[in-house]
Amino acid sequence: MDISTISANFDEARQSQLPFVELLINLGYTYLPTDRVLAERRNDLSKFILKDITFAKLKEINSYEHKGQTYQFADKDIWDAIEELENIPLEGLIDTSKSVFHLIMPTTGGKAIKVFHGGKAESKNFRFIDFANPENNAFHVAVEFEASGKGNIRPDIVVFVNGIPFAIIENKKSSIEIEEALSQQNRNQRTEYCPKLFVYPQLLVGTNGKEFRYGTAGTPNKFYAQWKEKGVPEAEQDSRARLLISKAIDEEIYIQLCAGLNGPTVGHHQILDRIPTEQDRSVIALFEHGRLLDLSKNAVLYDAGIKKI
Repeated sequence: MDISTISANFDEARQSQLPFVELLINLGYTYLPTDRVLAERRNDLSKFILKDITFAKLKEINSYEHKGQTYQFADKDIWDAIEELENIPLEGLIDTSKSVFHLIMPTTGGKAIKVFHGGKAESKNFRFIDFANPENNAFHVAVEFEASGKGNIRPDIVVFVNGIPFAIIENKKSSIEIEEALSQQNRNQRTEYCPKLFVYPQLLVGTNGKEFRYGTAGTPNKFYAQWKEKGVPEAEQDSRARLLISKAIDEEIYIQLCAGLNGPTVGHHQILDRIPTEQDRSVIALFEHGRLLDLSKNAVLYDAGIKKI
């Protein structure tokens, strides 16, 4: 890697990627180092669900009633549900994305598991996400997420809810037009790259630090949108952003984060007094736990073969 490449990578990380992840951590997301992410995926880059995290959380948030008593689902049933979600056949990006959406969203179908009591079978609702109680879910973030399909890709940031990819972010340095980040999102979804990863997330983001646009699977560059927070003055948004920016991240976690960015930020120190940007305001608006789940559940729709948010 030459000096110019190292400099470009550092600028991208320093201006966009690191500030993005810093805010996510201070919003309550847990950072996962690369080795943990790989272990969760059983070292298989073609698999994208964080299996142990998913199992633990699904076991925690699911139970069912039978004749006035509360029961837990069998471990095998939970693992089978995870396998079903992970191994869903790729039959076109949007169609498969719609199948995933219907499986994890209670408003469009959801998942049912057959249980047996006294020799009789009953179907009981099973959920992948607790939408009614956002803080009952597990929120994680990973960087430089390697993924393999027909081609190999490495999104800058992936956000997980209960171990399921819910958002993918591409970062660029401020001197690069944001359209390059959006084009990278769309390139990565193409058949020759890794469309299977994109059947899971509801939110796709392109940002260069000073600009921020969001869309979803299949969104053309021109339809990625700028978020406008209604009813909250920018000064109030900036005040909250400053509070989050000024919150120091645990030193060990920050060292792991910088190391996870493949070298250019090793030894970098968190900046606690920087001026909030459009990226900061948008991250806080869209990635607060309840807002992310609300958008995913209520703002995503499928219309004539197109996914919209």
